[in-house]
Amino acid sequence: MVLEFLFEYSSSSLVYDKVLLKALEGSELEGRLVKSDTEIKLYVEAEDSDLLEKFANELSLVLPHSIFLRNTEVNVVDAMPDNDFILPQVDKPALSFCPSCLSEVLDESSENYYNPHCECDVCGYGSKGKRGNYKSLFEQIANTINSGMSVKVNTFYGEYYLGKLDAKCNEISFDVLSYDLATISKYTNVTKNETIALGAIEKPLIGLKTNLKFKTDFEGVEEELLRFKLADDFVLYLTMVELHKLGVDCVFITKGEMKHESELLIADFKETMEPIECVVSERNIVILRGDKGLPNFELTNEAVIPYIGTFNSVIKEHDFKEKTVVGLNMSKDYHNNILVYGKKFGLIEYLSFKSEYSSVAEIFKAIADTNETGIKLLKNYKNEYTDLYEKVSLITFDEKELNVYKLWGIISIILGYSNNKDIYSSAEKLENNAKSFSGSKGPRIDYKLQNIDSKVYLDPLMVIRTAMTFKLAGVDSLCLSYGVVESFVEFLSGQLDEIKQNMNNDVVVATGSLLGNKHLFSKLDKEVSVNHELYFNKELPVDGINIRYGGNELLYS
Repeated sequence: MVLEFLFEYSSSSLVYDKVLLKALEGSELEGRLVKSDTEIKLYVEAEDSDLLEKFANELSLVLPHSIFLRNTEVNVVDAMPDNDFILPQVDKPALSFCPSCLSEVLDESSENYYNPHCECDVCGYGSKGKRGNYKSLFEQIANTINSGMSVKVNTFYGEYYLGKLDAKCNEISFDVLSYDLATISKYTNVTKNETIALGAIEKPLIGLKTNLKFKTDFEGVEEELLRFKLADDFVLYLTMVELHKLGVDCVFITKGEMKHESELLIADFKETMEPIECVVSERNIVILRGDKGLPNFELTNEAVIPYIGTFNSVIKEHDFKEKTVVGLNMSKDYHNNILVYGKKFGLIEYLSFKSEYSSVAEIFKAIADTNETGIKLLKNYKNEYTDLYEKVSLITFDEKELNVYKLWGIISIILGYSNNKDIYSSAEKLENNAKSFSGSKGPRIDYKLQNIDSKVYLDPLMVIRTAMTFKLAGVDSLCLSYGVVESFVEFLSGQLDEIKQNMNNDVVVATGSLLGNKHLFSKLDKEVSVNHELYFNKELPVDGINIRYGGNELLYS
């Protein structure tokens, strides 16, 4: 009898390959591993079905979940394949502890009991520290934190500060380190898929909205939207184990240097690495930022046009060079557009989201110049919000080009949601409003197109006008902000349907830091996937180093 264990796995890290081969070597079974770009298949053979069942059960205990795992299957097949995968000799990625090492560290009879330097050929950070039982040190540091003091801790990937969640958090930039998944579930609106991702071996940060229980237990903390994570090395994990015994199940963690009363420096990190942050929908997970545990990609040193680099990075990762591809570029920092690439016709900018305004006063004048309705809207807005109108009319912008995120910043300023003149800070305020909205539908904001010099652009004035209209109608800030984000996704979905009719494209790819907005990402993934095959970066963050990986080569295709 031959069993086939199939894993749809999109990482090049070899983590699953190593765990599967190690499990096979430790069994009494004959087996083979077969691998492609998107799948790993482990075949095991035995005459006794009980042996196969035993192997499957043992494998489930040592195989970690991964954010790169999409699906698993177990099938009975006729025969063992002829080919076999040979594990290449490459450096392992810097990863959190695996289930096997965790079991050793918590086993009182093990020589690795409370040894933070425990690791294997699958996990860890290449620790060279002195092995031993450090339980007393972790007890001391937990007691210090529990008493209300802050501590400096060397993890295996960088220097951090830990402390209780209280009013001092309002003065620093911080994330929340949790003892377990149940604690995160107790304090946030985390979804099932986000919970699964948080528990993966990559241990990503995920932005979540805290609930009333969090506000009650940590009443001194003002921030409602926070990034949560589980411990991703044994220094943090064993600290949290001891804190849990004292009734503390989550603490703040920050890289920002701060006053502290104690230090735990038993880890000697080789280099500082940034933990990855992810956003999760029902269908997909994308990496927003970070580098810890990710493979090293070959990056170009030449100057790259950002939207071309990001677009091509997805094409390269998925090997779409022979396909007709539509790309959504939605960066907070760079030019936004919709591109179309095909081998026959090359690269085309189908739609640009670029606009150019230097002040709110210029925008108000442009609205008034459109038609009588625009004049009436401005008059009503000025009469209803006189102080706001006069205040924002004085605001100017230093940005040479406005993209969608900066447009949202202008809307946030005009609607009075932000007291900050900075476009990015104002856009973040609108975005956080949308993230905090607990309803299911916002007002429909008009995202319309306009033709300028034979090119198609988004009309920013229509977006601003309809947002002002709904504010005059009394729509609250959370609902209206959600409508701004939601309507943009609906606009994109409609444009993609139209492009498919005209261009008969094969796939759609999406990149950019705007995907970090949970509502936008989830809605985009759900709506666009109805009529299109939608793809994102596989192992690269959706904005950042993917630019240099993609390069400018599409310009010369």
